Amino acid sequence: MSGREICGYLLAEQPFCAQCIRDLFTPFDLAFNQDHSTEDVLDVVADRRGFDRSNENSFSSYQFPKPIYCADRLNHEICLYCGRLL
Repeated sequence: MSGREICGYLLAEQPFCAQCIRDLFTPFDLAFNQDHSTEDVLDVVADRRGFDRSNENSFSSYQFPKPIYCADRLNHEICLYCGRLL
């Protein structure tokens, strides 16, 4: 596992696992197609909302989820929604 892999996301400064973020952000028109990854869903939603995901300084985690990279993850972080370890 490289340090640039995404282990979770920060939303409102709280940690969430990828599955929970995907479930929370999947728009209705993508809800019935489970082939989309969390990153695919977030790219679609960010585009629709006008966020540039490649520039994390252009938005806060209160506006849109930011990735938690494995190298930056704390050992005790758990998903706020489901309780799984990141």
